[in-house]
Amino acid sequence: MPAKPSGQIKTSVIKKSQKNGDTYILERRTIYDPEKKYTKVLSSKLIAKIPKGSQIPVPTRPKRGKNFIPDTKPEFVTAKRDHVGMMDIIDHIGSTSGIDHAIYSSTDMATAQKIISLARYLLATNGQSLPGILTWQYNHPLPYEDGITEDVYHNLFVQLGTDESLQQSFFKHRCALLSVDDALAYDSSTISTYSENQNEARYGFNKAYDGLKTIKLLTLYSIENRQPVAFAKQPGNLPDVTSITNAINQLSALGVHKAEIITDNGYYSEQNFAELLLAGFDFITLAKTSVKWIRPEIDNQREALDDFKSVCPFDPSTHGVCVLLMHDFEKKRKYASHKSGAQKGDAETFRRRIYLNIYFNHSRQSADKAAFEADLFEIKTLLESDTPVDELPDLSQAKVKKYFSVHKWGGKISVEPNNKAIADANKYHGYFVLVSNKEKEPFECLRKYRKRETIESFFEAGKQHADGNRARVWNTDTLRGRMFVQFVSLCYYEYLNEEIRKLKESLGKKNGDAAHDTKAVLNNESKLKTWLCNTPLYLQLQWFDTVESVEISAKLRNRRWTTEITSRDELYLQKLGVTIG
Repeated sequence: MPAKPSGQIKTSVIKKSQKNGDTYILERRTIYDPEKKYTKVLSSKLIAKIPKGSQIPVPTRPKRGKNFIPDTKPEFVTAKRDHVGMMDIIDHIGSTSGIDHAIYSSTDMATAQKIISLARYLLATNGQSLPGILTWQYNHPLPYEDGITEDVYHNLFVQLGTDESLQQSFFKHRCALLSVDDALAYDSSTISTYSENQNEARYGFNKAYDGLKTIKLLTLYSIENRQPVAFAKQPGNLPDVTSITNAINQLSALGVHKAEIITDNGYYSEQNFAELLLAGFDFITLAKTSVKWIRPEIDNQREALDDFKSVCPFDPSTHGVCVLLMHDFEKKRKYASHKSGAQKGDAETFRRRIYLNIYFNHSRQSADKAAFEADLFEIKTLLESDTPVDELPDLSQAKVKKYFSVHKWGGKISVEPNNKAIADANKYHGYFVLVSNKEKEPFECLRKYRKRETIESFFEAGKQHADGNRARVWNTDTLRGRMFVQFVSLCYYEYLNEEIRKLKESLGKKNGDAAHDTKAVLNNESKLKTWLCNTPLYLQLQWFDTVESVEISAKLRNRRWTTEITSRDELYLQKLGVTIG
């Protein structure tokens, strides 16, 4: 007699082979149906599987229902890609040059980071306008991690423009790098502006010749280490010659009391000489050959300048001699004296030794004469075309008075040259004079003066690589702040430029080290030198902007890698002392 059905649900574990060779282990729930007289399957659940070729069951994860809530948060992979090659180079510059340290020592951390971030952006982008930093900063690491916006850099410029202590503190750090015998070039550049809100924007001599109002930027620049030291600004209509006093006061305030200041003839005046002498500064200044106490000395030295012994060793086309003079200078009293009865503003005379370095250059003589005669010919043409003398520029009017006789009969104009005056002027073409109270060796004086020309390259870099062509801000204080950030960026630029210049001089040359002086090493250095000579500094930085860093982080792992670089690039970074990664 068959057993009576219990009516209970039974649970059993069975194995079921699959076509791919795996074996599924199923948990099955069944119940016997007495009416239909067979066992009905209520549910079947996969709890494990045995892979093909294995005897070990592999448990399966539980199936997630619609309302499944995990016990732990899901694991997300985060990744960040940055352009680090160029930025690592710039960061290295900031550290090794001392520029970053000077900024951090002059203000609070957040302000310093903003200044450095903006300065690095200008350097890295070759002077692109500042709104571009809004997107650029997302894949270029900068010290200020909170992000630079237009409001951030505008407020920074306002703050810097009114914080004179910060700026002068930075300049003082720059001056601390000067050596005892360092020479400082002093010169000016002009910034054109359309703004009517810039009080210092005036019509004056505009070096861009664009007819706009200008603001004058005056800079002290170390010619030995090719680094800008300090700057000041003044209204564009003030002549250069009046700014020497401000330079003396600024240097004294920064703790510089012994330095040699080198200027061009725009700063020549005996009053400036007197102020420099009384302040204890040495100087080299290009003077005009027409100065009444200089011209007779040129005449006296013509024969000496023809002597072969006067040939310049580094420029054989130039001859030079030095003349020692005792010269009388005048100073105006700042205060009255009850003892002597002298009043404030009275002129007093004092005598000092002066070295007059006189030079003659044959090539310059021909060029000066050609330019002089072309200028006179242009004036003569204007006069003959019935242009009134009083409509000519002031300098041209003076030349008309000195070199021409103008007569008019009816409708005919006669312009006769003063041949004697023209011949006298031609006698002094090719001559130039450097006045100094220190340099008695004419060619050392000339060497230093020619190195002064590096400041012209600095001004050009400011306009081309630091967005310095226009003011781009509304008021005077904001402009001062913007100019300070540009100045910091140019400090970076000049330092790196000098490092690359010295690097090019050293590459491909034997140095006595056997490991270095192999053919393979010298060939690699020569290839790098060729690349450096044919690639501007900006494009060198852009080349390394393709070196990317990728950081991937997830639970229990964190790694970083950089893209590969060539052996030439590796040598470049090695020579600069930069480590990437």
